[in-house]
Amino acid sequence: SLLGTITDGDIRRAIVKKNGIAGTAVDVMNNNPITFLEGQTASEIIEKLPLTIQERNQSSRSFIAKVIIVNSQNVPIRLLDYHELWEQKVATHRHIVVVGLGYVGLTLALALADEGFYLSGYDVDANKIAQLKKGNCYIHEIGLPELLLENVGKTFHPTAELPANGDVYIISVGTPVVAQGKNIPAPILDYLDASVKEIGKKLDRGNLVVLRSTVPIGTCREFVIPKLEEASGLKCGLDFHVSFAPERTAEGKAIKELRELPQIIGGYNQDAVEATVAVFRELTSTIVRVESLEAAEMIKLVNNSFRDYVFAFANELSVMASKFNIDVVEAIKSANKGYPRNPIPLPSPGVGGPCLTKDPYIFANVAHDKGMDGQVFIKGRYINEFMHPFIVSRLKEQLGFVNKSVQGANVLICGLAFKGYPETGDIRNSSSVEVYNLLKKEGVNIFGYDPVAIKEDLEYFEIKEHNVVHGFKGFDAVLFLNNHKSFEKLNVYTMLREMNEKPIFFDGWSAFHKDDILNARESVYMNLSATYNSIIKK
Repeated sequence: SLLGTITDGDIRRAIVKKNGIAGTAVDVMNNNPITFLEGQTASEIIEKLPLTIQERNQSSRSFIAKVIIVNSQNVPIRLLDYHELWEQKVATHRHIVVVGLGYVGLTLALALADEGFYLSGYDVDANKIAQLKKGNCYIHEIGLPELLLENVGKTFHPTAELPANGDVYIISVGTPVVAQGKNIPAPILDYLDASVKEIGKKLDRGNLVVLRSTVPIGTCREFVIPKLEEASGLKCGLDFHVSFAPERTAEGKAIKELRELPQIIGGYNQDAVEATVAVFRELTSTIVRVESLEAAEMIKLVNNSFRDYVFAFANELSVMASKFNIDVVEAIKSANKGYPRNPIPLPSPGVGGPCLTKDPYIFANVAHDKGMDGQVFIKGRYINEFMHPFIVSRLKEQLGFVNKSVQGANVLICGLAFKGYPETGDIRNSSSVEVYNLLKKEGVNIFGYDPVAIKEDLEYFEIKEHNVVHGFKGFDAVLFLNNHKSFEKLNVYTMLREMNEKPIFFDGWSAFHKDDILNARESVYMNLSATYNSIIKK
């Protein structure tokens, strides 16, 4: 049981007063120290401590240097530094470490660094770190190269070794989904596991760990926290904090949205939430506090899964419309016109990108774990993935119509990134790449072009590049599979006249007027559901 406390200062004062070290501990100790019961939060302790000091008429700083935590039997179980407690509540001046410098991590790191935080960006890829130190940005994002050049070596410090003196660790590593046998694709948490264990070894009292990666509901509480506690020997909620603050930005306007979109924050307790708010309020004025870690984890999955599902509805309409040669884009526009309730989105050649292709599967796995079938998530994903073979089958049908063999046909895909607007160069999980690979398997002599995607990424996905500066000469078919704004500036009509006879023009986003294409020369015009031709049969 706690009888009292003795500090270094108490001993020094006793020596001065008595000219020696004679005497007992009882003569020197404070037999009525300020204590707090275990389980009280940092905020509660910080709030109560000044009142307790005032009640006791104690003003010396020695009374707030350390805080003693006892259990219900008055047994001392922990000694905390008051400064560390305050650090847990106010995080604006702390050293932030962003773990994982992919798209999500790098954009956030540079946005925070630009707000004046001391920011270490950690990644195991030494090549990425070397590029960043030179001021070279390997991600295409408007405004990002400028932020890097402005802050690298000043507030932003790239490193291939996890810093040991971090105060706030923000985890933004990948959590890809991988198909295992006949089961639906499931999330792989290997990168997260490695990061959490590494952080745990360097975790200190007062630290904050923020998870930003997309994960199944319950991951923070059931996976991250136990591993951090095991590796550090510390206790979540008292020694350190954990929160979930999901990434919600769209590629192509990430910096703008980091500063404008509401930030969702859920924490292990209220102190964790407020410590995280102290970081993100420097970026955005709108903070949405939610009731738990699990609520925040679910919200991340909700947004993307819902978008995938409604896009699936539009894409299923395009497949149905193709059975009747109906232009589904015109049909949807007509259905929406003047009708204020629930506007239907327009269809696309598939729904791609690293988020919308993953989150519904994560949701489905969570549903299965809780005894639900999760079909609402799976069906939407399957419909959107079906668009890839659907496009290939329609192209093959039209090649047959113009008496051309599929095998050996020269085909160009324009737009390889998973979306064209807002502009991005990211070709991961791209519908265009999926169509490219399917046509390649059919024996098509296939080429690709994207105005933004970098050469290294095209080489990684084994895409033969053709620059449209050289026109469409020698091609039998051209497929526009994303909606990049620069395509509107192409003189496709002149290029069309350079193509092989009876060319096929596939307009996946209905960006061009069919009559203009058909009048340019004898050709076939296709969109997602309808086919038109100006070929005169002889």
